[in-house]
Amino acid sequence: MRRFVVGARALWSRHPVALGVAVTFCASLLLRWLYLQAAPDRAWPFSIFFYGDSRFFHAYALDQARGLEKPGTLPYHPPLFPWLLGALYRVLGEPRGDAYPYKLCLATLSATTVALSWAWWRRLLGTAWSFLAAALFAASFGWLVLATTYSNEVLYALFLAATLACVLHARARPSWALALLTGVVMGLGSLTRAEHLYLWPFLLAWVALQREGTPWATLAARWGAALLACVLVLAPWATHNAKVLRDINARTPTLEPLPELAPVTVYGPINFAMANHAGATGGFTPDPVNQLGQDGFLDVANASQRHLLLHGYAVGLAWMREHPADAARLWGAKLQRWLDGLSLGLGVSNLPSGLSGTRAPVDLFVPETAWLKWPLLALLLAGAGLSLTRPWRDFGLLTAVVLHRALITVAFFGYTRGLLTIYPALLPLLLLPAVALTRARPTLALRVPALATALVLLLWVEAGALALAAPRGFMASGSTDRASGKLIQDDWVRIWPR
Repeated sequence: MRRFVVGARALWSRHPVALGVAVTFCASLLLRWLYLQAAPDRAWPFSIFFYGDSRFFHAYALDQARGLEKPGTLPYHPPLFPWLLGALYRVLGEPRGDAYPYKLCLATLSATTVALSWAWWRRLLGTAWSFLAAALFAASFGWLVLATTYSNEVLYALFLAATLACVLHARARPSWALALLTGVVMGLGSLTRAEHLYLWPFLLAWVALQREGTPWATLAARWGAALLACVLVLAPWATHNAKVLRDINARTPTLEPLPELAPVTVYGPINFAMANHAGATGGFTPDPVNQLGQDGFLDVANASQRHLLLHGYAVGLAWMREHPADAARLWGAKLQRWLDGLSLGLGVSNLPSGLSGTRAPVDLFVPETAWLKWPLLALLLAGAGLSLTRPWRDFGLLTAVVLHRALITVAFFGYTRGLLTIYPALLPLLLLPAVALTRARPTLALRVPALATALVLLLWVEAGALALAAPRGFMASGSTDRASGKLIQDDWVRIWPR
């Protein structure tokens, strides 16, 4: 045993990053696999706890796998995740009533994100705290759900983690290769979630504030190259969108033409209008589109819907100007929905919050017990505050990411899953107060995270025990379709264990 310990220490001293990445990847994938084994929805393309856009992703991926392209389809969704799913369908074959193989591939992708995040967290947090952060990321109930269903958050979190790793490394060692890689990753992230493109001003502002004597000309050249690389990644899809929008305009000559420049999607204006109106709740509410006809489907030939596609920002801003008090209350409701992501717990049983709760339209399950949100919010604010001080200035980049997401939330929809999406930036900020408190006590700085990590690892034992038993059952209630009697998955659904 002593020889094994000595050998392990020697191996760790020679290859700490490679071993750490391997351990965090394997542990994360193991827990995701155990979660799937105990889940009653393991064969479904969606989850009991998250439905989202899984139906659209599945249909798009099928068309990709079959080589079918629907001409003139409005570019409403970012394309990269359905392309990935389509590639899986081509490699593994089309689904035959069982989505398990594809879910396992997505779980592997999510485990990769945890491992990648650990690699650059280690430089920020130190080895012990970074392992705790990785254990928390791996065991997050919200991420166990998202990682095992058709959600583009799985792919986006990988690109967000890669973006932050590149930017932090580029600040320390700016190089042409790293600048170009950052631009490529930013482009790919934007093709997964369009709002990622608007992270650029936040990244560049942080880089400018942290330049530490680097000549402005050097910064401008390097980051100009990064922006150019991002543009080149987006260019093929933007060209495709321009052709589609040109064809749509030709088919509807009597209507106001749609702008042909759409780097990723055209949904910004219409989503803004849907998110900011008298009947808005803070979450996804398609009522403005539903009230304009077409049975709730978006039709570019419908003049009223076309108006929202073109002038949705003006419509939403006009309502805000006319109803400032209502707009302020709506912003609060959006942030509340977003911060509900902090109420989700750990492990396959979502401890300590439990598995009884509700699922909002196109969003993630939120437990009935939400007390966890407030202490975690206090930690997040404390971490963000510390990131503004000189000793912890590298964490300022993570605060910029959280601020970016908060502003996107206020402008558009309040999604619980939106907070889960930025976990690579969120977790270090949550741990930063504890890191700062133990900094002057080396013994505590090692023992506290080691003990906490050991406690979190007990969740793997619970998951293993549940995986050996029969899949757990759940009950659900909500609005039902009159014809089929089935639950309407895009509406509110209440969930509780059987």
